[in-house]
Formats: sequence, structure tokens, C-alpha cells
Amino acid sequence: MRRVYVGIDIGSKQCSATAINSMGKLISAETFRTSEMNLISFVQEQRGEVKVLIEEGELAGWVMRTLLPHTQSVEVSDPKRNAWIAKGANKSDRVDAAKLAELLRLGSYSVVYHPEEVEMAAFGIVVKQFDEASRRLTKVKCQIKAGLRRQGIMTSGTATYGKMGREKALIQIADPQVAWAIERDYDLLDYLTRDKADARRQVCLMSKRFPVIERLMRMPGVGLVLASRFVAIVGNPNRFNKRTLASFSRLGIVKRSSDGSPLGPEHIDKSGNGRMKDVSRKAFERALGTKRPNGIKDFYLGSLSRTGNKTSARLNTQRKILAVMLAVWRDGTEYSDELVTGRRALGRA
Repeated sequence: MRRVYVGIDIGSKQCSATAINSMGKLISAETFRTSEMNLISFVQEQRGEVKVLIEEGELAGWVMRTLLPHTQSVEVSDPKRNAWIAKGANKSDRVDAAKLAELLRLGSYSVVYHPEEVEMAAFGIVVKQFDEASRRLTKVKCQIKAGLRRQGIMTSGTATYGKMGREKALIQIADPQVAWAIERDYDLLDYLTRDKADARRQVCLMSKRFPVIERLMRMPGVGLVLASRFVAIVGNPNRFNKRTLASFSRLGIVKRSSDGSPLGPEHIDKSGNGRMKDVSRKAFERALGTKRPNGIKDFYLGSLSRTGNKTSARLNTQRKILAVMLAVWRDGTEYSDELVTGRRALGRA
């Protein structure tokens, strides 16, 4: 059966699609209004095994899940790495669609993951909404303290956000207009506090659809939010091993060399998903902050003893945390401290 490679340049109003064969010969090219029916119609007109490539954007996840039941595969590429498209002198939607089809045929692109399941995609949106609510709330808290400092009112801790704390702060402001402005910030703080609580309840409600979250919460330092964030970002545990997960989470080590000679010192790769790195860092800090002994504490202390460096020991432990979380999900195992320390396995050997 012949293979057909389709590139689609997606816009909110219209799409340009190009189909080529395995030799790179043009089969068809169309521009049409963006709709589910038109997208499906174009790929169904192609005879053979149809593969589709689109670029990452707001509509990418929807288009992928729309077309997937009607094609052999649909992949989303990273536009930042498609220099042939981004820096092309002759640029248009049709040209970009043709280039996407050719990149797909050659296999020369970097994939951006989108979950195939609607339920997992929805869970990712809900978790991201909670993260955004948390970020907005933190920003307003900082804004309130900054506004008070500009009036010579120095505060620390969280007391200033409570009823008594805000009354005490506002009464010290001489200018009534300034007091009014800061009071509006307090009103916004109250709204965002409720918004974050609502978002957390929604995360809790949806998390019940994914039994792995309850198993992940048995790990020291991993609560509902961190377990939900891990599941929502990873989406499918089979797309990673422990090394690729570390790289994805900005914990990979970059080693550059030429003819066997190193080019500069080793360093942490800054590319990847910062939210995943934050998951591992928060789980590490909370596990070390618990009073009871646990495998994560033991692993960190062992790594610190070997390296003599707190930063290296912490990063090693963060990688181990993510590797264990992945194993618990992918292999369907229950958490135990031995998964982190490996002591039971060593004892058996």
C-alpha cells in the first residue's frame, strides 16, 4: 500500500494542506476553512496509509485528536526546530504545508507530545489551570507587599493577608487613594484564593479517574498536586525511560566533545519542561522535611556521602524521584523505600 505524507498549516480561520507520495511528488494541495469536517474530508480523500504532520500551536491538540481516527498517524512538530520553515525566504501557508509534508517524509522533525485520550487532555488543562491560579495568587501577594513597602510599611510572613493583618496595614496608609488601590488588591487576593481552591477541588475530582495518582501519593513528599501534575505532564509513561525523563525535566547532563576532547565543562541541560523539574524539587524538599525516615532521605544522604556536594546530591535525588514515579506508573508497582535505595535488591544479590 502506498504511503501518503500530509502537511497541514493550521490557522484559526483557514488551513492549507499538502499531500505528497514517498518519492516527494505532489498528490494534492488545498486551502479550506478550519473545521472538523474539512480536515477529515481532506485526509479521507487520500488513498493509502496517510501520515500527518502539523506544527505546535493552540489548535494542535484538537487537530491531532480529530484526525487520528482517520489516519495511520498524526504528529505535532516543534516549530522552534523547523528552521527550514521559520526562516524560509518564500513563506506562505501553502509553502509551509508543503515543507511540513516533506519533513514528515524525511523524518526530519522534533515531536511535541499531545495525549491521544480526550480524558487525559482534559486533565492536563485542569492541572494547568490550577498551576496558573497558584501563579496569579503568588503574584498578587507579592504586589500587595510591594505596595505596602512603598508606603514605608514593612511586613513579613502571611499575617498581612488575613483580616486583622490587612486592617492593620491599611490603617497606616495616610493617603486614602493609595489605601483604596491596595484594598482593591486585597479584594483580588480574596477572589484568587477562592479560584485556587476551586481549581484544586477540580483536580481532586478528576484525579479519581487515574488510579496511579493514589499510588504516587504514597511516596514521601508527593501529595495530590505533585502526583496530578506528574501524570498530567507525562501523559503516557511508556514514552520515557529514566534517562529521557531526566532530560525532559531539565535534569539531564550536557557533555560536548569533538574528536574525543571535551568542549567546556559538563552542565545541566536547560531545555525541557520546567514544571517537571519543579515537581521533583518540591517532592525532594518535602521528603527531607518529614520527621520520619524514608528512602528519599536515605538516597540523598548516600549520594551526599559519595559526591561531597549538596547540589549534586540533590539533583541525583531529584532524578531518582522521577525515575521511581515513572516506574510506579509504568510497571504498576506499589511504592516502597527499596525502590529508591535498592537495598533489598542488593541484599538478594
